[in-house]
Amino acid sequence: MFWPLVLLAASFGAGASNSAQDVVRTFSSENGAGSGRFNHLVVDKNTGQIYVGAVNQLYQLTQDLDLIQTELTGPRFDSIDCLTTYCPGNSLFHPSHDQNKVLLIDYFNDRLITCGSVYQGACTIRSLQNISVVVQNVTDPVPVVSNNEEASTIAIIAPGPSNTHVMYVGTTFAGNPGNTSPRTRPGIASRSLDTNSLFQIVNNNVDRHNNTSGSHMFVEKKLEASYIINYVYGFTSEGFSYFLTTQRDTMDDTSPYISKLVRICHNDPKYYSYTEIPITCNSDSEKQYNLVQAGFVGKPGSDLAKDLGIGVMDDVLFAVFAESVNNSNHSNSSSALCVYSLHSIRQNFMKTTEACFLGKGNKGLAFAHGGIRPCVKTNDPINEDFCGSKENHPLGGKQPIKSKSVLNLDVRATAVAATSTGDYTVVFIGTETGHLKKVVVETSSIAIEYGDVKVDEGAIVNADLHLDQKAMHLYVMTERRVSKVKVHECNDCNVYKTCWDCVNRKDPYCGWCSLENKCSLRSECQDSSNDLLSWISYRSRQCPNIVTPCHFQRTTARIILDLTIENLYNFPGQFSCEFSIANGTISTETIKKNNGVTCITPGAELLPTIPAGQHNITTKLSVRSINGPDVVTTSFIFFDCNSYSSCTQCVSSEFPCIWCVNQHRCSHNAKDCSEDSLPVVSRVGQIFKNNLSFCPTIDGTNSSSREILVASNFEKSVNVKVHIVDNFIAQSKFVCLFNIEGRITSVNATLLGDMIYCDRMEFSYTLRQSSIIAPFNVTWGDPNPKPLDNPGNVHLNIYRCRDLADNCGICLSLNEKYGCGWCQSSKSCEILEHCNKGLGIWVEKNLICP
Repeated sequence: MFWPLVLLAASFGAGASNSAQDVVRTFSSENGAGSGRFNHLVVDKNTGQIYVGAVNQLYQLTQDLDLIQTELTGPRFDSIDCLTTYCPGNSLFHPSHDQNKVLLIDYFNDRLITCGSVYQGACTIRSLQNISVVVQNVTDPVPVVSNNEEASTIAIIAPGPSNTHVMYVGTTFAGNPGNTSPRTRPGIASRSLDTNSLFQIVNNNVDRHNNTSGSHMFVEKKLEASYIINYVYGFTSEGFSYFLTTQRDTMDDTSPYISKLVRICHNDPKYYSYTEIPITCNSDSEKQYNLVQAGFVGKPGSDLAKDLGIGVMDDVLFAVFAESVNNSNHSNSSSALCVYSLHSIRQNFMKTTEACFLGKGNKGLAFAHGGIRPCVKTNDPINEDFCGSKENHPLGGKQPIKSKSVLNLDVRATAVAATSTGDYTVVFIGTETGHLKKVVVETSSIAIEYGDVKVDEGAIVNADLHLDQKAMHLYVMTERRVSKVKVHECNDCNVYKTCWDCVNRKDPYCGWCSLENKCSLRSECQDSSNDLLSWISYRSRQCPNIVTPCHFQRTTARIILDLTIENLYNFPGQFSCEFSIANGTISTETIKKNNGVTCITPGAELLPTIPAGQHNITTKLSVRSINGPDVVTTSFIFFDCNSYSSCTQCVSSEFPCIWCVNQHRCSHNAKDCSEDSLPVVSRVGQIFKNNLSFCPTIDGTNSSSREILVASNFEKSVNVKVHIVDNFIAQSKFVCLFNIEGRITSVNATLLGDMIYCDRMEFSYTLRQSSIIAPFNVTWGDPNPKPLDNPGNVHLNIYRCRDLADNCGICLSLNEKYGCGWCQSSKSCEILEHCNKGLGIWVEKNLICP
């Protein structure tokens, strides 16, 4: 016998996973000398060392979060009345906690920049090798960051004018009444990193009206206490520095908070290029997530890049937004992820600039010096690299940078980081509940959450998410803990045991390495770069899979299986088919083909006996490369139709069994039914499998017909409804069989229509109990009678009224189905026929006892 087996790819859904093995190391504030809250974290891309800025404390850690060095930065004896270089005589000093506001690595000068809230937000230069060493004293310290615990500060290092590198700082107004010169700390400014002018504003001029101009942007002095700008994230891309902010849409106190993207040209010493544009993130249902919570600029995988119409080396902004409460700057527990290409962002900024320089609309910002004024038409050529001019600055665009959310969350997102692996873009999202969500962004409109890791339950994940040097771990920080989290678990054999286990997790890092029969990174799979099918990704879902047939009759002679294997890696070598049974393995003859193999099933004598009461045994069929791993594995079942003893069981089986009516046996092959037998067939002669309507049965489809009541010591004819189907059976001899107390009594029966009438007989039993159950069946045929199926378990209930009740009151209250009444002459509960042979005084139900 020759059977084709086709091995196909299947698709299954996958839920989010959570493994305790994700978090490999942790560091908490209790591990160091202090116990202050963690504020910031950076990772040295050259050495892999980690630096943590905390309240009153700095930490230097190894890649595995072992403590190298710690340094106390506070409390410091300080006063908010003091400037950085002068304190009025009436200043009130007290120990002040030092909140770490900025923690940056200056790679161009190989040093660590830390800025704290004490001393009006001054900064310090420290050694990357030993954070206790201050490598350069600031001879003329200036206020750089906010000296308020709650006020935001964002800082980045990027190119500045004249081919220098500067520190761009965005800081929220602190509102300290003692500070007599708040104009030294702008909302955004370019700070010098030059030794001779460290942290000074790069270009800071004051005109005769006491208006400052240069590389900074101030909120108008009269508005800075009421118009608050919160700085969320800063980044640099293609000649510009950007800040994500939240601020009111207008100067009205009731105006809702919105998110904006601020941009300054690197080659702009006077901030003529300063432009801010609203940035929106809405769901498909137009739900507005108006408050940006965190951002990250990274490179996309090729799939996302293609969808965005950009290259894999182009920048993409990944940002998480939340929905505000009553238009305030406070968010609820609803957030979303949005994706923006920097190419589209540059286009938006260029259009805003171009419109103004054509004389359309207004220039200026309501909160800045000069207010809002009409744009001036000029002849300046505008392109994406245009750095502004004094005629039209600053600019505030009205047309927002728009994006639809790719993922909506029912928890507030507080951090985001992104990377790519092969074709795929992976985004990690930290939440306010201490979880890290793993997300694959497939397109600009589709993302899948494939993992959820409990990092620090109940703690808010800090916005500083960083990958390690090899991008194999992520450092996740909460208020009291830094955790090193694996980005993937591809090599966990306990999690990914099969190809489908691997791809169903939808982890873009993981794929099934067909040659080595394991879940792995693509880079760890032999020859995956030369043959795409040797590494099966979650998107392709091309795991080999045997689907049909998946079972055979156990007693069948050895047969040839034709295994056509789609997605089988084509490489030199031989295969074997192996059947794993119980504790042993049976290898069978195998012939290799272009698209798979053929192999032979084991002989029946090699297969174990099917246990009593069961109908099959399950084995594992593996196609294995010689001296190598399994290429494809599936369950393979050997069944035995002969183990079924009734037509109902046979045709209800999950296996392809046929009921031979005349032989009264179940077979896997209709040819096994002899010429004169009656296989289960339709009127047109086709074989029916799994069709109960063709089984000759006693009808027990409703509960009332399953129990036949018969009074003991009473002669009665039992009648039952039957389903016969075939005329040949209808014309045969019928016999009723009753099993009473283990004794089989038979009487002839007659078929009239769909009813069987058993000849009259007396039913009785000897047990001293009120009733007994007597099994019942009907046979047909002669001389080899065969029982009709009795799937409803139709049976007799033989009872004695006198044992059901011993007084008149109980007797008359019995269920009327028994037909019992009170016999005056015998003073007992009887059926009418037993009361003085039916002639005595018999009180029936609903009458009154004498």
